[in-house]
Amino acid sequence: MNSSIAPTLLALGSAALLAACSGSPTPSPTDAGPITDAGPIDGGYVDDGGPVAVQMNDVSILFPLALDAGGADDLLKASSSGARGVLLPQALYDSVGHIIGSSFDGGPLPGSTGDAHYDDLRVVAVRIDPCFASMDPDPHGVGCQNQLRLIIQEVRDEGDQGPDAFDSALHVFYSLSRDELLEIARSVVALREASSGDARLGGLQPHPLMVQQGLDGAFAEGVKSLILAHAGAQNLTRVTQFSGNLQIFEWAFKGDDVSDAVNLAYTPMVIPTLPDDATAQSFDNNFESGLGLQGRFAPESTDADDIAPLASATETQAMDAGARQAAFDSLIRIENPTHHTPNTIDCVSCHTATPIEKFNLTPTYDLIETGNPNAFEPSNSVLNSEINPTYDPNNAFNLHAFSYVGENPGINQRTVNETAAIVGYLNTLP
Repeated sequence: MNSSIAPTLLALGSAALLAACSGSPTPSPTDAGPITDAGPIDGGYVDDGGPVAVQMNDVSILFPLALDAGGADDLLKASSSGARGVLLPQALYDSVGHIIGSSFDGGPLPGSTGDAHYDDLRVVAVRIDPCFASMDPDPHGVGCQNQLRLIIQEVRDEGDQGPDAFDSALHVFYSLSRDELLEIARSVVALREASSGDARLGGLQPHPLMVQQGLDGAFAEGVKSLILAHAGAQNLTRVTQFSGNLQIFEWAFKGDDVSDAVNLAYTPMVIPTLPDDATAQSFDNNFESGLGLQGRFAPESTDADDIAPLASATETQAMDAGARQAAFDSLIRIENPTHHTPNTIDCVSCHTATPIEKFNLTPTYDLIETGNPNAFEPSNSVLNSEINPTYDPNNAFNLHAFSYVGENPGINQRTVNETAAIVGYLNTLP
């Protein structure tokens, strides 16, 4: 995605995650002990003042879409409203443009794409980021962008098959104060401990307590309450999106920086490292070759860590072993939040790194991250067993960083590494 614990969360597409993701490794923040709770926190919980240690699934929470967890209506809607207003105003969604979905107004036409209706948009994930896009976060939060981020998809109930998510996503960013962010972190830990004590919940996955209790259980309801207490139109600062056009096997990425979500004041986001200050990027793939990925970036990154050639199995095969290894080293650096931030790499590189590795590199050339000097190393707060991605190349093709295709989660290595960095950072704050 070095023992550095500097945080940075994927900004584009989490989806989705859709902002871009060169920097050099930086020292870890001073170890000043774990977070301690100062008293009352959201959700009615009061800690005893002892240490609060976050885990992976405390700072990156993926709501389950399994049938027995609950239906689409058990998830928060884009229209859900709390202390800071509607999570995503419909007028803003209409203005920045809809993501592709499964609704066809007037019926589908040959070659046409569907629309993700506002009423079908659901929150499938939430992420906490105490210092967005920083490789050297201050332990007191000086200069940090504290954020809560939501990943939103079209989710519809499909009868006996349960909820189903379309292959598109929105990533919505909300600014927080430092005190708010720490309050949320403590609250999530208190919710977890109320249900499971100090048990470790493992690596990122559909949240184990929500899977166990359902989307109407105590943990899920507590998390949803926290979201509504801290996220809304009043503090919404960015919307990024990617849309899967399955007619032509193309995934398009873009984003908008929002200064006023209510009055529709926003500007297109320039995607880092792209030529000509481009504000849109796409990835298309030829699935008919039978040769792994045969993908193309449009446009390609201008950064030295350019992995576009690796997206094509044919181009990868044409490389000599040295060039192939060098390109793979670039891929590992892109996944490492101590080498790249969302401000130093493009959307498609962040979203394709794990699929490229799983489809084109590991099966054919036995290229793996283990032992690579460019690979991210978590702090002692995270077990090695907790930093594996959730990506199955035998399922439907999945470019998602922390969301779903159908019921299949896509959790890429970049998201895992960013989450582990944040866990290490939060657990060493003074």
